[in-house]
Amino acid sequence: MEQKIRFYTEQTLKSWDQAAEVHERRNPELINRVSENTYNGLEPDFNRLMDSQDITGKSVVQVCCNNGKDLISIKNKGAGYCLGIDGSRKFVEQARALANASPHSDLQFEHHNIYALPDSYNNTFDFAVVTVGVLAWMPRVKEFFSIVSALLKPGGILLMEEIHPVLNMYEEGTPSSLAYSYFDRSAQREEGGLDYFAGEKYESAENYCFQHTFSDILMAAISADFSLQYIEELPANVGNYCADLEETPANPPLAFIAKWKKAHE
Repeated sequence: MEQKIRFYTEQTLKSWDQAAEVHERRNPELINRVSENTYNGLEPDFNRLMDSQDITGKSVVQVCCNNGKDLISIKNKGAGYCLGIDGSRKFVEQARALANASPHSDLQFEHHNIYALPDSYNNTFDFAVVTVGVLAWMPRVKEFFSIVSALLKPGGILLMEEIHPVLNMYEEGTPSSLAYSYFDRSAQREEGGLDYFAGEKYESAENYCFQHTFSDILMAAISADFSLQYIEELPANVGNYCADLEETPANPPLAFIAKWKKAHE
């Protein structure tokens, strides 16, 4: 792993480990909710995308799975073996606790830096899933898509729900307003905490986020042998960032969902 990538990701993961306790406090009932096989914590538009796919008995990997609630939701839709991977040890611990509370046995969560995954995972999965709040933490989006592609079998499917890169131009406020260049790809350093539920500010380890334009994302997918099957830009607030923009008459795109297919060998 390149030294700069290691620095940015490992430093940011320290901040996510700190956030895990905050997020767990925000969701005290989650462990009870996931015990039911009807639990579904997916955002509505991504849920619609998932339901358009036949995942019955199919293997699924979620890259940067956080506390695992989305993968548990997908497992409840009839998926086969499911693996969640995250670089935050604390969130993986939470995910394992939720998995133990769920009715499923073939559901596993592992701790790895996404830029240093073991080769044993390669060419293993029918579906890969990336849900909201992942790409902005990736220093190299092209390498990220290559890593996800390697996890999939030939012809495998990548399903994604993400914050629209246009939203990264805005600064939260009342109202939220344009403040940043769409094309500034430099590392953005923050240390005000990562509570995206209630917006609580607390002193945290420094973390680094990155802007990737829509063309950066699309070209990264193409370079990783993905062909785009479906894409939809959304006005919905999925990340609790600048949420007031959802109600503004001249609202920008706030999110997108997409489906890519890995090339057959």
